[in-house]
Amino acid sequence: MSESVSSEYYETVEIHDRLFQRYSIEHNIYCVPVDEEEEDRLETQHRILHQLFDQRLFFPPISYPLQVLDCGYGRGSWALAMAQTYYQSKHAAREPRADLFVRKVTAVDIFPADVDDQPENLDFEVWDLNQTLTPTYNPNHYDLIHSRFVAPGIKRDRWPSYVRDLARLLKRNGWVQLVEYYYIIQSDSGLLTDNHALQQWGNAYRQCMEGERDPRIGRRLPELLRNAGLVDVQEQSFRMPIGGWPTDARQRGIGVQNQQNIGAMLESHALYPFTRRFGWTKDQVASLAQRAQQETNDPRLRLYIPLVVAWGRKR
Repeated sequence: MSESVSSEYYETVEIHDRLFQRYSIEHNIYCVPVDEEEEDRLETQHRILHQLFDQRLFFPPISYPLQVLDCGYGRGSWALAMAQTYYQSKHAAREPRADLFVRKVTAVDIFPADVDDQPENLDFEVWDLNQTLTPTYNPNHYDLIHSRFVAPGIKRDRWPSYVRDLARLLKRNGWVQLVEYYYIIQSDSGLLTDNHALQQWGNAYRQCMEGERDPRIGRRLPELLRNAGLVDVQEQSFRMPIGGWPTDARQRGIGVQNQQNIGAMLESHALYPFTRRFGWTKDQVASLAQRAQQETNDPRLRLYIPLVVAWGRKR
């Protein structure tokens, strides 16, 4: 992390026994905890996605992304994996044309994370993605831009201009990849009803966030890419299982891990917005989250959360 980062971005405030970034709370940017508990969840989430995506870090058909931008890096897991992979490739190749293998990963987020063993080809920077990315970040510069799970922080009316910003930053034939949940936990058996705490949590979360954020943004990703002028737009949708109900061993392993991820997310994503907007107490939020977590143990529900990956190319 750059030494020039203002100390205000590191300041935290305790709310209902969880730590939040003070700057984000005061400016209504990212109102999810930034404590060790949430960091553990983000690392678990990254491991799950790595398995879900068959160990792919990106889907676009690009072999050598020399300049990479990661938007909303969280714990820095994806950016670190990209930088380490290409750093190793550079040395393993022993290519005389060293310039072909010098790759730089720039990762931006509103909250600065401390990452151990940061490779020399990885930079972490602080930026509010609700603010225009140019000219701070150079147009026509990046081969690959990755944006993942920024929906809790991106304001609803910012999405079109955000994706247009990403398109402007791309080199010709560069790619943008967007990854977002569709925040509606669903039942593959059709047994989830309005009487379930999971359904009540989802209804409350969407009601709470609708005015400021877009919890349904996952289904709009291809449209946003096309409207930004990108071509060859593709998407892949996943039913990310929650719990050990799948009969397929690989999916069952993902579901077991995701049960922990979603269980932690139910409280971390709801704590501040539910208490601020609905006037709930911390105990009310915890009670709903705990009942919803218990329901994830029921294999009859065959629970999953939809996830969408979409990517597009600049002409």
